Order: sequence, then structure tokens, then C-alpha cells
Amino acid sequence: MAIIITYDLDSKHTVFKEAMFKLGYKDHASGLTCKKIYFPNTTLYHSSKDSVTAREDAKNIAKKLEIELERCIATKWSNWAAICGEEFK
Repeated sequence: MAIIITYDLDSKHTVFKEAMFKLGYKDHASGLTCKKIYFPNTTLYHSSKDSVTAREDAKNIAKKLEIELERCIATKWSNWAAICGEEFK
């Protein structure tokens, strides 16, 4: 099952995201209308994890980095509508 996770952190945004990338998360997903759908800055996609595992991944990385995970929601990726966006530079 594919999921998206969105979060707010108190610091170390880039380091956190790089750690999530190492676990297979991406800042985009494949689309039908668009080749890639680029997510907002603090939203990631994983093609095979469930929402509980994604939340736990985020909590564990935040703990290791000694940062506060202020908000976090992970949910099944389905029935979506998007503005495709552009790759972050």
C-alpha cells in the first residue's frame, strides 16, 4: 500500500528529509496526468509502507536527530487530486 506523510519539525528539515529518503521515501509520486507529482516541502511518499510505519519512521528519525516532530499525519495514498508542481531546486 502506498502512503503520504506530512509533518512539521522545529529544525533540521533537510537532514530529516535526507534520512527519510534513505528509508525509501520520495518527494514525488508518479501520476497519470503528470509524469511526476511533486509534493509540498514537508510531505513525502512511500510506495509500500503503511501509515503507522511511516509515522514511526518519522518519530524515530526525529528522536535520533534530537528534534521535535511537532505535527505528523500519514495516510493511504488514494483517490487524490493534485496540482503537479515542479521539482524543488
